[in-house]
Amino acid sequence: MQAANLKGRAAAWAVPMVNEAAALGRSVILARLLGPEELGRTMLLALALRLAEMATDVSIERLLAQAPDGNEVRMQRNLQGIALLRGIVLAVVMLLLAAPMALGFEGGPAAASYALLALAPLLRGFIHLDYRRRERHFDYRGLTIVDGGAALVMLLSAPLAGWLIGNHQALIAIILVQVVAQVGLSHLLATRRYRLALERAYALRAWRFGAPLILNAGLLFLTFQADRLIVAGYYGWAELGLFGVAMQLAMLPAQITGRAAASLMAPRFRRAIAAGTLSVAAAQAQRAYLALAVLFLAGFGLLAGPAIRLVYGEAFSAAPALIWALGTAAAIRIARTPLSQLALALGQTSIPLRGNVLRAAAILPALVAAMAGAPLHLLALAAAAGEAAAALRAGFLLKSTFAPIGQTSKTGAFA
Repeated sequence: MQAANLKGRAAAWAVPMVNEAAALGRSVILARLLGPEELGRTMLLALALRLAEMATDVSIERLLAQAPDGNEVRMQRNLQGIALLRGIVLAVVMLLLAAPMALGFEGGPAAASYALLALAPLLRGFIHLDYRRRERHFDYRGLTIVDGGAALVMLLSAPLAGWLIGNHQALIAIILVQVVAQVGLSHLLATRRYRLALERAYALRAWRFGAPLILNAGLLFLTFQADRLIVAGYYGWAELGLFGVAMQLAMLPAQITGRAAASLMAPRFRRAIAAGTLSVAAAQAQRAYLALAVLFLAGFGLLAGPAIRLVYGEAFSAAPALIWALGTAAAIRIARTPLSQLALALGQTSIPLRGNVLRAAAILPALVAAMAGAPLHLLALAAAAGEAAAALRAGFLLKSTFAPIGQTSKTGAFA
């Protein structure tokens, strides 16, 4: 199998950067047009969609990239069938969440808003996976055009939707535009005909691969996303807007590196396993991500506060303590990215789940702090402590699973 060339590596990093930059741009546009309180309400809508997505994500794209038979037509058709089934389930989950979310947050989005948002996962279920299959051969042109193109279309639609609708429901229109663009481009670029299958053996295989990841994603939502729900419940909509903006900016590099790692590390670790050089590849990846984490924390801590005020306006002024606490949490998350990818490469999908049990426990002190009326930065410090505990736990589990990890050798070490 060919190695990733420079252009392939650049695309694998550029597409997540475009996606996250577009999401950040959308946030800026809506903040300027709608103000802090309405921005807080858009964040609650986005959180509801994210919760539904996490609850049903069996990571079929990762399975397609990693499976030995991922290039086969039968495999792709079954995964496309699973994608459609997931979209239907997601839509139902969103409809079921509509009334509880509307009743649970006074002054927030109405139930009809959540119900309309259910169209997004339903439409996304018709995605053609051919462009993701090409990643097996380090061909990221489809990923660039489909995901990157949809993100740009979304960003271009944001000013018009915000101006015409004038409240948090603008987000619904923006997301639907993005989904339609993504699905349409995936079909336009496909070289294989779109066909669906749903065989029991493939469904069970996808479930065995993705079930631990679903539980892990649920834990991540309850920890790294639930703090926004806590802010909405105990601090108000304007505070949610400010906290959400600061967290989004902090998590942007972590999300970019995580998504790029999913595209780059899966095939790289697969080749390293076959060649018997996994410890070397893992050590190199860990060192690189540790360096990224340190650079990020220094830059974010010094520049994020002034940047938020400049870009979003004086109404969005975050305390330095909040900035440094969120930056620490995001930096630790960046540093532990290779641990999660290595666990997936080894087929140990339960390791991220088990590590994040400790991360999930951090929501309890955050909730106590909110109930006591503590400043927002204490919630962020709880998140940072949880990230550190999850990283240590995942590293320990990997050492017991893969002996060369943690050992120093002439060829390299994963310390």
